[in-house]
Amino acid sequence: MAANAFTYIVGGSQIIGGISQKNSADRAAEKAQEAANFNADLIERDIGLLDKQSKILNANALLREKVDRFRFSEQQGTVIANYGYAGIDIAQGTPMRVLRQNAREFEYDMAVNRFNDSVTQMQIADAKENVQLTADLTRMEGGASAGALRAQGMQSLISGFGSAARTGYDAGLKFPSFA
Repeated sequence: MAANAFTYIVGGSQIIGGISQKNSADRAAEKAQEAANFNADLIERDIGLLDKQSKILNANALLREKVDRFRFSEQQGTVIANYGYAGIDIAQGTPMRVLRQNAREFEYDMAVNRFNDSVTQMQIADAKENVQLTADLTRMEGGASAGALRAQGMQSLISGFGSAARTGYDAGLKFPSFA
């Protein structure tokens, strides 16, 4: 009889151990997912910084264009004043060609600046997408780790029940038939 009691105690402790390991694994899985989510949230903060960078770039581009247009206007005025001071008619000939050439070069420079700004905006957009993908991957890795830990816990639980059953069987205990 004492052997049966011992067998029940051993079997019960094996079941309790399996349940305990399962619960521990579930808690570890929850913490793994929380950590992954926290890390992903930290990564996603960079998206906000990139949005701010984009807005600053746009504001600087607008300001730069206004300043450049003002300076160009001043430059053209200086060209006109210099030709006028020299007594040259600015309505035709070389002065007009110089003014037109200045205008073409200015518009070309403006187009280059707009192109460069658009390339920078594309780089920012790519960086934002990369940051989001990294955050999503971090969350998925956390989910995979959590799933593995839960599976490990379930394996411990099943192993605990199996060990208890084996202990009982080896001790000659009779189990109910479900057939």
